[in-house]
Amino acid sequence: MKRRQSTISILSLFPTLLLSACGGGGSGGGGGGSAPAPAANVPPQAAISAPSSANERTSAEISGTGSSDSDGSISAYQWSLDNPDNIDVSIENPTQVNTKLVFGEVQTTADITLNLKVTDNADATASAQTTIRIAEIDAARLPPEPDAEAGRQTVPGIDTNSNGVRDDVEHSLYRLYPLDTPRREMLLIRAQAAQMELLAGSENNQSAGDAASRRSAEFAACGVASRIPRLGADIALVDVFTVNTEARLQAYLAYDASRAGTVQRAIDPNSANCSL
Repeated sequence: MKRRQSTISILSLFPTLLLSACGGGGSGGGGGGSAPAPAANVPPQAAISAPSSANERTSAEISGTGSSDSDGSISAYQWSLDNPDNIDVSIENPTQVNTKLVFGEVQTTADITLNLKVTDNADATASAQTTIRIAEIDAARLPPEPDAEAGRQTVPGIDTNSNGVRDDVEHSLYRLYPLDTPRREMLLIRAQAAQMELLAGSENNQSAGDAASRRSAEFAACGVASRIPRLGADIALVDVFTVNTEARLQAYLAYDASRAGTVQRAIDPNSANCSL
């Protein structure tokens, strides 16, 4: 009877011993609790500072400094453009937080979309975009296009902005080279000289002829300095635009005859007047 009681006592202790050997039975000491999960990364915020509009042939500062990351830092910036009309515009340094847009020539006012993508130190990304309108300004500066018949009634024609180039010739040159302002401006000098030649011939005025000859020489000097390719081929087009009536042809022939035996010295490009 005593032996049975001893056996039961030992068996009753077995679960306690087993739990102790396995490290169970309490939360004290270095117990097996799991570590807390790391906090999820918060994505960054992208922000663009840029003008809403700009003129052609200008530049504009753009910035992403308003972008932020609440639980870290921004490690990369990437600028890009949506340019469906293939407008002449470029980003100077597309991976810098502060950079510049450079606008070329546009034939009509148009919009582009500027995009900024930012990446934080945990490789999360965010994007922002804004629309910029690029304004065409050359057509707005042209004088009103004259009535075709009214502009042909006299040798001087119509010059409403008084720059020495007939209005119809200015419009013809713009239509010919809407996206090449340097070439167009150079050809306006030739058009001005051609108009001076017509007026000198129609008035049989020697001093006006001398001034016209000098202006033609200045155009030649300015053309050399400009290094615009194939400029000489355009001179004939300017003369066609300018000498477009019988009266103007006769005036030019009279000017040409008056220059027989005269000499016009070449002009140093550094001293030539290369603007209207």
